[in-house]
Amino acid sequence: MLGLILKHPVISKVLLTEARSIHGITQKYFIHDKSIFLTATAVRTFVTRCTRLSDGVTRPASFLKSNGLLRSLLAQRRQMSQLDVSTNVQNNVILYKYERSSYFRNVRIFGIGQLFGWLILAVYTYKPSFWDIFSTDIKFKEYLFNHMIRLPLFLFSFIAGPFMFLFVYATCARSVKYIILNKGGKTLSITTYQMLKKNSSINIPIGMAKCTSHRTGEGLHVSLKVKNKPLYYLVDKSGTFVNPKLFDHVMG
Repeated sequence: MLGLILKHPVISKVLLTEARSIHGITQKYFIHDKSIFLTATAVRTFVTRCTRLSDGVTRPASFLKSNGLLRSLLAQRRQMSQLDVSTNVQNNVILYKYERSSYFRNVRIFGIGQLFGWLILAVYTYKPSFWDIFSTDIKFKEYLFNHMIRLPLFLFSFIAGPFMFLFVYATCARSVKYIILNKGGKTLSITTYQMLKKNSSINIPIGMAKCTSHRTGEGLHVSLKVKNKPLYYLVDKSGTFVNPKLFDHVMG
């Protein structure tokens, strides 16, 4: 029945006109209600496509295009809402916090333990005869046979310890603990779980730090890019976004 009604050219054009007027009203008066705005948009899109189909102008579009349209409208809605956010704060405001000091303390202990453990193993597996390949006329096959176990173990231990420590160090140094908008709204303070406390916090102007994806998107982390820094910072989504609107506006 609905299909027969929508195929009629007069009825479909009337529905399209009404949908456009409804969409205009909701955009004007209910712009701050995202659910109403998206519902009206979906109704208008549906009626518009049905009208075009009845006139024989276009072919049915895929749902992927519809979802893309809704995502673009949602992004426009988010940008419009950010215009109402003021960054001129009177005191320091916490935008984000991720308080897991005990966890990262254990991670640091693990990294230091890996460094010393592997290096101690490297010391005990080292033999001065490892240098015979450079100072004597020993054949390479004979050299490998004489050090078949100790040499690979020494090389692996010598590389694995520093590598594990550097990995843990970089992870802690790029895991964000606090993001604070400083008084006046001109600068940001980003505090991490850096092993060295004196290097755990940086102050940068607003605009130098931007998130590469939205906090409500997929994944466990949001990558935070800071200008003039070689690596990304990691904002764990399990943390608390204390001021989500202000966070979206500042870190957009």
